[in-house]
Amino acid sequence: MKQTLQKLDWDSDFFNFNVGRINGLIQNEEDIEHLDTLIIKNDMRLSYYSTTKELPSSISISENFDIVLVDKKTTYAKEISTGLSFPEAITSVDENTPFKNKLIDLAIQSGVYSRFNVDERIGKEKFEEMYALWMTNSLNRQIAKEVLVFIENNDLSGFVTLGEKNSRADIGIIAVDHMSRGKGMGKTLMTSAEKWSSDLGYESIQVVTQGDNYPACRLYESCGYKVDAVEFFYHIWKK
Repeated sequence: MKQTLQKLDWDSDFFNFNVGRINGLIQNEEDIEHLDTLIIKNDMRLSYYSTTKELPSSISISENFDIVLVDKKTTYAKEISTGLSFPEAITSVDENTPFKNKLIDLAIQSGVYSRFNVDERIGKEKFEEMYALWMTNSLNRQIAKEVLVFIENNDLSGFVTLGEKNSRADIGIIAVDHMSRGKGMGKTLMTSAEKWSSDLGYESIQVVTQGDNYPACRLYESCGYKVDAVEFFYHIWKK
């Protein structure tokens, strides 16, 4: 089946240029030539492509676009434990929280391995704007069902956003302030995420991270999560 190119309206509006998603596999030179036609015809400046197998080095790159590997997207999942409880330091917040600016700052810090930060063509300003928007829309519940924070000595030390994907509870962002790391707050937030999920009747929970984000991977594995899926994520830029 030939590849198709789907325009992504939200991404196109955010970046102010045409952004799309490539559906179908890229396997040979004929596929590259077909993509040439699609990208030029649709004036698609940036296209996302994901696959469970890394693109073979034998494929010649087109003169009309660059293909950049930007992420090894790794999904972790586990069955939810029972008998959990919320620590006193954990509380729920929304868009009216006085910690909104710190939450946005921590969200940006958490995205250091994000493909939108790794890809220098995106630019730091747009990357930070995207993560600030992600945090804001989590707090106002547009894209999250809950935001739990860790409050210590009347200050916010970390947070986790929660929602649902594929009938599972889903961790969107989790972050701990750099001054508070190494104190077990990450595990406390992960346990609190499970407790929230259990209370809502979910049987499993997942979290997506970048394969190069080794600290996050170690945290999830220490909490009993197993790798559920791996995707190679590419950005295809029109020259």
